[in-house]
Amino acid sequence: MLTSTTGYMILLIFGVFFTGLTIIMQRRSKTKMTAEEFSTAGRSVGTRLASASIIAAWTWAATLMMSSSTGFQYGISGPYWYAAGACIQVLLFAIVAIHLKRKAPKAHTFLEFIGKRFDQKNHKLMMFFALMTNIIVTAMVILGGAIALNSLTGMNVYVAALLIPLTFTIYTMIGGLKASFIADYLNTVMIFVILTIFATVVYMKFGTTTIYEGLRALPESQQMLTMASVPGLLFGMINIIGNFGTVFVDQSYWQRAIASKDSAASKAYIYGGVAWFSIPFAIATFLGVTAAGLGLNITDPDASAPLMAAELLGSVGSILFLVMLFMAVMSTGAAELTAITNIIVTDIYRKSINPTASSEKTLKVSRIVTLSFGLAMGILSVLLFNIGIGLGFVYMAMGIFVSGAVIPLTIGLLWKRATNNGCFYGALAGMVSGITVWLLSAHMLSGEITVESLGQLHAMLYGNVTVFVVSGVISIGHALISKQEFDFEAMKDQFKSFDEEEKELQLATEREVI
Repeated sequence: MLTSTTGYMILLIFGVFFTGLTIIMQRRSKTKMTAEEFSTAGRSVGTRLASASIIAAWTWAATLMMSSSTGFQYGISGPYWYAAGACIQVLLFAIVAIHLKRKAPKAHTFLEFIGKRFDQKNHKLMMFFALMTNIIVTAMVILGGAIALNSLTGMNVYVAALLIPLTFTIYTMIGGLKASFIADYLNTVMIFVILTIFATVVYMKFGTTTIYEGLRALPESQQMLTMASVPGLLFGMINIIGNFGTVFVDQSYWQRAIASKDSAASKAYIYGGVAWFSIPFAIATFLGVTAAGLGLNITDPDASAPLMAAELLGSVGSILFLVMLFMAVMSTGAAELTAITNIIVTDIYRKSINPTASSEKTLKVSRIVTLSFGLAMGILSVLLFNIGIGLGFVYMAMGIFVSGAVIPLTIGLLWKRATNNGCFYGALAGMVSGITVWLLSAHMLSGEITVESLGQLHAMLYGNVTVFVVSGVISIGHALISKQEFDFEAMKDQFKSFDEEEKELQLATEREVI
């Protein structure tokens, strides 16, 4: 066990390093920071950097903590269902990424596209889904980091939850989306290096036979050595449905497509998705499944990864795991911060509050939003800990709240027959019916509605499936009945960069003076 001082030092070192790196990169850059540069990174990111950024953004603290938890609880099926269940969404996102680049080449957010494709009620509803997704994901990032710090260093979990957001908020506030990309690249490299070290040590220290015999000795009801594990399969289904929402409704993935070159957008998601698969699959196998096979006394499955890392290499293992975890926390945290900043600035501030704001004013507002949201998320995470909601619960419940928007949003981008009312009522009814079925299932299965009964696999599965079925039937069914058609070509020239809008405003002002 490390000391709590080590935990504070790690937070300080990470925060200072990335803030210093961002300041240096800013000073050496020949490009002036503008509101457009802050939110889109110049729309010039290549395939390799974009791929690394997607890997890092999709590697949450939950990826390291929850994937190992599934390996520890469900055996060999856990790593596969976690990795495969969360990989397919990123690969499929390559399709919508290229469509967004073609139909709205200068959009800043996917909500900007929705606002012009559909009516205002759809724009507001999708914004609600998007903001909720960003808040849930950021909460999970902070919860995962705080749990790991508490498990390995004894650091107070509430203090950790308050301090973690500061480590990525400051440098994101300075460097915007470009800073997020640079941190992502470094973090991806470091995560793969540490993962290789853990895999090598497990193999050299224990070998496969010891772990296999340990898993065989566990009760057969746990189904640790079969891919037909029923609990593993249920988790896999929840994982697939839930993660569609956290990719397709999360602005951070859309903005990586927006920031990429046209030729890099779809390739980056394919390369990034395939490479990402190896991270949860390997860490869940080498830390989670191994911990179960060795029979470690672990009371909280969410903490199996850090405790197994300490078992492997002592204090060095704990530090390596914390470094890997914080690489993930920094990347995802920065990605979510820039995502919510872009939504608030583009779809609320520039759209409804101050449409003629200058680039300088918009940049100032962007930085204020970034700082405010980062601090607020620390407070929210403390509240979640207080009411007994942990990482695993949030991870599996998120799909019920956010996946209702997936099908309406996707067909709105890809299908000219998608309708305003069909998509709006499909998304809304999907979420409401999913929550209702989730609550009823928990009550019928356990006789009460508590955090524990709501966290059961069957209740979670029924809620997640209902969301997808209801939203899909309504949005697609209404489109087929109405037979309306939308002209995508007509909206192509309606998107302008912040810089272009400012130039047009200046020209208009000059004409008035003349």
